[in-house]
Amino acid sequence: MVAITFKVSPEEASAIRAAARASRKNVSAFIRSKVIETPAKMPRRRIIKKHPVSGLPYDATDEGGRTVSLEEIRAALADFP
Repeated sequence: MVAITFKVSPEEASAIRAAARASRKNVSAFIRSKVIETPAKMPRRRIIKKHPVSGLPYDATDEGGRTVSLEEIRAALADFP
């Protein structure tokens, strides 16, 4: 990895360190984040499915999600009049 150095005044150095600390990064990572553009993340496409038991739509985007059982649906609806 190549090291790049540049001169700043003591006040500027203090301001850069404070800004890096505020963003919870080290100085190198902070300066890189300000100088180098990172590609924008593509938004994830939402997957809407119908629940096999209730027939209600739900967000199935998370592949690791779990399916609600019939017992859980009945327990949740038991309190309604």
